[in-house]
Amino acid sequence: MPRPLLPFVLALVLLLPGCGTPYRPAVVVRDSTPFPGIAGVIAANQPQAVDVILVHGICTHDAAWADAAIERLAGIVETHAPPSPAAAAPGDVCKPTRARLNGIAKDRLLDDCLSDALIYEGASHEAMRDAMVEAVSQVLAEHPDDGATLVVVAESLGSKMLFDALDSMLESNQPRTRALGRQAARRLGLVFMAGNQLPILGLAEQTLAARAMPAQDTLQRFLELRRRQSAPRAGGIARLGLVAFTDPNDVLSYRLLPARYAAPDVAVADVLVSNGRTWLGLFENPFAAHLDYLANPDLGALVACGYPIAPGCR
Repeated sequence: MPRPLLPFVLALVLLLPGCGTPYRPAVVVRDSTPFPGIAGVIAANQPQAVDVILVHGICTHDAAWADAAIERLAGIVETHAPPSPAAAAPGDVCKPTRARLNGIAKDRLLDDCLSDALIYEGASHEAMRDAMVEAVSQVLAEHPDDGATLVVVAESLGSKMLFDALDSMLESNQPRTRALGRQAARRLGLVFMAGNQLPILGLAEQTLAARAMPAQDTLQRFLELRRRQSAPRAGGIARLGLVAFTDPNDVLSYRLLPARYAAPDVAVADVLVSNGRTWLGLFENPFAAHLDYLANPDLGALVACGYPIAPGCR
């Protein structure tokens, strides 16, 4: 071996043992509540349909993302679910020069991604929330089966937008919107939250009033409004399942923590996953850590089959 290559090879050999994915397979945090997967919800609701809403988070997403994400989620469920019955069917003048990795981080994580959260919490908040209200209302209006369970898979900022929308619907002065909100609250049985940002975004709603009690976040408000309803839950839903997937190296993600949300009518599970490799215990690609939840096979298996794995699921 040429001597100039020897130091490089030795360095590579030393690095390899320090490269790993500490949360593959995924680790369900102690005291988490068991939860079903989409396949199990479908089986339990036969012959009624199950509606699934997919909500994206920060960063640019277009129609191609939606098509790919829907296809991926459908493929995950199909891969893991038990066999279905036969009948189922400018110029760069004065442009600053930035170190390459810092430039990538600023362009992608800050300019393209974090900016979405800032826009949402700013002057455009109501317009964006109302657009989400309209999207949820459209799904419910087009699939009005009040006995069908509703499942949501939300990424990142999408969780905040979802519960903001549901809160707004339940408190709306418009009878139609309020009725659809109540329908959503009855039908909502399972929410998967990947890259949950509720704690950090909730800071934008805190006040500086002295001795003020900590404000409820949007999820807590939704759970309280939901409890005020006397109507029975759809599809025999005894408890709303909240499942948070968190890569500990995802700097934009937070666990749910059962002590904050769990109740007799709410089951909470925190699941730790690794979306990318951790190098020497020091570094994981920050883009993979936050953006690759739906591409993580461990997450896919749990979304499809639940925990513990449902009998017959693969």
